[in-house]
Amino acid sequence: MKQAQIGFWPAAALVAGNMIGSGIFLLPATLAVFGQLSLLGWLVSGTGALLLAYTFARLSRLITTNGGPYAYTRAAFGDFSGFVVAWGYWISLWTGNAAIAIAFVANLTPFFPT
Repeated sequence: MKQAQIGFWPAAALVAGNMIGSGIFLLPATLAVFGQLSLLGWLVSGTGALLLAYTFARLSRLITTNGGPYAYTRAAFGDFSGFVVAWGYWISLWTGNAAIAIAFVANLTPFFPT
């Protein structure tokens, strides 16, 4: 069975989807007080997302096992490091989901004032 390979653009889409999350709804209002400096923040974040997507695209070509960041770390640094990265990634997904839920409820407050 041939394994699917992920390239630059699919990796970029995954990273952008993870990065945007609730930030697209929360950050503009939060950063507006900083004026044009906030645009620099968006530029730096976008550049970081593209670099991260490029890194994952290259790693997926070099290490063909399934598992994403866990598999890459395990192949490079061993089982313990892979375990730590897997747990850290799992916890970050849970906290990210909590942040998205908070943002969702916060964006509903104009329709349902308390």
